[in-house]
Amino acid sequence: MVGKLFIDGLDAFSEYGIFVEQYGYKALVQMPSFKKLSSTEWPEYDGEEVELSAPLLDSKTFSIPFCITDILSASDLFEVLSDGSYHIFDFAELGKSYKLRLLTNPALSAKIQLGKITLNFADDFPPVYPTDETDIESLNEYNTLLNQAPYATAPAGFKQNGYEMDDVDFSHFGVYVLDGTDRNIQKAPNVRENLKVDVTNRPGVSYDGESVFYKAKDVAIKLFIYADNIAQFWERWYALFTALLKPELRKLYNDNSLEEYNCYYKSNAVTRFDIRRNGRVWCEFTVTLTFPDSRPDGNY
Repeated sequence: MVGKLFIDGLDAFSEYGIFVEQYGYKALVQMPSFKKLSSTEWPEYDGEEVELSAPLLDSKTFSIPFCITDILSASDLFEVLSDGSYHIFDFAELGKSYKLRLLTNPALSAKIQLGKITLNFADDFPPVYPTDETDIESLNEYNTLLNQAPYATAPAGFKQNGYEMDDVDFSHFGVYVLDGTDRNIQKAPNVRENLKVDVTNRPGVSYDGESVFYKAKDVAIKLFIYADNIAQFWERWYALFTALLKPELRKLYNDNSLEEYNCYYKSNAVTRFDIRRNGRVWCEFTVTLTFPDSRPDGNY
């Protein structure tokens, strides 16, 4: 475990006897949500109108589970993390460094010398989508610029098509769309409730039934990346999110419904992230997109 994690330049295993538990990177990897977007619901229209001219990613908080090989040495870690808010965590397996802020220690278990510890961190330096107004020099060195282009063609052996983001097939990002996504796309949005009057001296309610309008709906897109190495994983990961996080509405096309949908990014959750012994990366994750003007029709 030596050489896999460095905290402020010191090897975490040699100095504190800790290392990241298997599958422990998933929350660290996942993309933060957008900051709150300004939106308006018009009573005579479906969905919502959203301000997406310059969306920004928020800070994110997450947990990292560690294994402890020496309880006494691990206690020294808190002394180090108490010396200033921010500390540099260099994850060699991920090929990335993060500037993190300790929040809480929600779990600690130990038996004699061995144990497990969970630490909650904040990452205040999210990826940034570059625009003409972006002051690149003023950005913190840990802000990743989202400017990764998709592949010109699908990777060799890639066997899926029919899902497109802004006319680019998901295969060109090196990303598979998993089972269940079609059903999530085709679900009808919730109905926006009209004027309703409920008085105590009459049974039931009086409801304005003249028209039906629908709310915006959130759709979980289930995705999968299988990469030969961590560098290839980051290429595919950032190519996808460079496309998803652009300003203004995006266009999602699905072959099975033959429909194109307006949408924008809302959040991301990684359900499984594993770097195998041969270096290959397995990542299952969900991207939640909001469809702001989805209305069911006969094509459903």
